[in-house]
Amino acid sequence: MRRRRLIRPRTRRSAISSSAASATCPTVRPSDGIDFPLPTVESRESSSRAQGRVMVNKILEKRREQMFPKLTAAQMARLEAHGRRVETRAGEVLLELGARPRNIFIVLAGSLEILLHATIGGESVYLLTSGDFSGEMSTLKGSVSLARIRVREGGAVAALDTDKLREIVQTDAELSELLMRAFILRRVALISDENPDVMLLGSRHSADTLRLREFLTRNGYPHANLEVESDAEVQALFDRFHIGLEDIPVVICRGDQIFRNPSNAAIAESLGINPLLDDTRVHDLVIVGAGPAGLGAAVYAASEGLDVRMLEAIAPGGQAGTSSRIENYLGFPTGISGQALAGRALSQAQKFGANLSVATAAVSLNCTTSPYRVLLTDGNLVSASVVLVTTGAQYRLLDIENIGRFMGTGVYYAATHLEATLCQGEEVIVVGGGNSAGQAAVFLASSSRRVHILVRSSGLADSMSRYLIRRIEESPNINLHTH
Repeated sequence: MRRRRLIRPRTRRSAISSSAASATCPTVRPSDGIDFPLPTVESRESSSRAQGRVMVNKILEKRREQMFPKLTAAQMARLEAHGRRVETRAGEVLLELGARPRNIFIVLAGSLEILLHATIGGESVYLLTSGDFSGEMSTLKGSVSLARIRVREGGAVAALDTDKLREIVQTDAELSELLMRAFILRRVALISDENPDVMLLGSRHSADTLRLREFLTRNGYPHANLEVESDAEVQALFDRFHIGLEDIPVVICRGDQIFRNPSNAAIAESLGINPLLDDTRVHDLVIVGAGPAGLGAAVYAASEGLDVRMLEAIAPGGQAGTSSRIENYLGFPTGISGQALAGRALSQAQKFGANLSVATAAVSLNCTTSPYRVLLTDGNLVSASVVLVTTGAQYRLLDIENIGRFMGTGVYYAATHLEATLCQGEEVIVVGGGNSAGQAAVFLASSSRRVHILVRSSGLADSMSRYLIRRIEESPNINLHTH
């Protein structure tokens, strides 16, 4: 019996026009009191976002056999040899939603249901039969499960714990490619799902909404964004959960947990994004900062068998993670977004056993003790034989009076899809003459009415790569203003 996907009936969310939204949705105006994978423009499902979902879903449909590969008898035997056989009975729950997976399950006989909860609507059900296996990247990351696994038809499974799983993906090239590809594609499918179980209610005029969108998106956590200005479902959710405009942004998790304007650290803890680690353990290597340098170091160190822990204040990728497209990075001739680059590097590091803690900033480093100790923002201490600091550089902020009032509500220090949708059809100013500014200008030109580049020099030749200068010169809606 081949695997198939069953979808239980659910309420579809309708796309609404701005005129309809004004009659049914609460409104929010910019003010000092209400000061971010993807983003929205007129509603949670903007045209560019919807097009992105369609494109991702088409790609996933073409790669469905890779997302749910059927194991051969030889492959099943190799996996079963590393696990333990467990007899199953119908209705038995092997993994609860929100629990941390300790095993993946290879179906030997019978079938399993993978149930995905949705805050609005019913459940998605994936059916696994003999030769199929459970799991996605959260298994290697150590974060909580986004699905419930229940036995549909009694039989038997091989339970493979995470230590054995990591051993296999490090030593068995064939199974490593098959498992890692499936895990990554499944995570992409979860992120592109139209009805995830985490919803963010916010406003495009709210800096804290932008902050939470950035945090969830860049950390690859499946969620949906609803804007109070335009989404018809917002008022019903306000009434259902007894929340109001003064509470936004609000995060609703699994239909019953409500978080009013939470900090990044609070939402990371509540959603179980970080692995549970013993802070009394002495690591071989602690890396402060998970940008390209930190991620590269983690891959190399973990692949040599070292116990590696990364500490990152926001999300993997660092400043490079906020770049819309990088085209001069070795190995990517067609270019790659900073977030995609960070995601690939992180998956590679986690394959070798490195751990990442996000929303976890280092406050101080004590080098007078052995082992070294790093003090975190939550007051905990992390110990390591070696500490590698890869914190990168800080943004150069504009020295303009009162600019802080507009941070996240018109002034941004990034140019990802998220910021682009907030500026769609507008006149945009990019300040700077380096490659980051050039990448931002070229990217924003595709969705903005006009882009103005302001530079503190006579031109771009001394500070920007030639390929970017040529693109700027050939773009009809980019104007360069020199000083």
